[in-house]
Amino acid sequence: MTSFQEALDAAAADPGSPAWDLIWQESCHQGTCDPASAVLLPWLARTCATFRPQDRERAVVLAGFIAVDADDKSRGLYADDIAALRALTLECVASGGSSDTMFVYLQQAVLGLDGDEVWGKELDRINDGEVDVQCPACAEDLLIDLQSGASSIEPGLSSQLATRLQAEALRVGHESVATALTYLFGRMSCAVCGATFSVADEVTGNSPR
Repeated sequence: MTSFQEALDAAAADPGSPAWDLIWQESCHQGTCDPASAVLLPWLARTCATFRPQDRERAVVLAGFIAVDADDKSRGLYADDIAALRALTLECVASGGSSDTMFVYLQQAVLGLDGDEVWGKELDRINDGEVDVQCPACAEDLLIDLQSGASSIEPGLSSQLATRLQAEALRVGHESVATALTYLFGRMSCAVCGATFSVADEVTGNSPR
């Protein structure tokens, strides 16, 4: 049976190694990372620095998930490693990523490394193509389509973050991601009661009640 250290050694030597699957499984479960996994951040920083941008995508995405679930003590202890990983992730964003889906994960990783506990975990709703929210007026559960041409949302960019993310997507030719962002950060009317609300506010729980 492969030890975890052997998996780390194999992963560091090859970005395509199946050892990465073991590292993911040991670090994150159902979208949440064990805070103790923060000890991997220095190793990830060293490892990612040796990989080309297109080869480090999956590793920096893991780093983002680990960082966003790390406690304040760990974020302080590994601040230099987090900063290095953020810079390496931004290189991947600037190069466009290997796909629309990966580009969203890379943007989310930057936010996770920034410590954004909402969008560092929720931005990949875009990859699902839909988002479930609750109407703030009547509490009806709504499943909202984020796909172009099928959405009932009035497109918009409700925050500086949304504007930045869309600009990043357009800069490297990810038009479908840019469009989905305008839906995620747009407004819609409840099909049940007609109340209008911000989709992003409902995703983040920031809507006034």
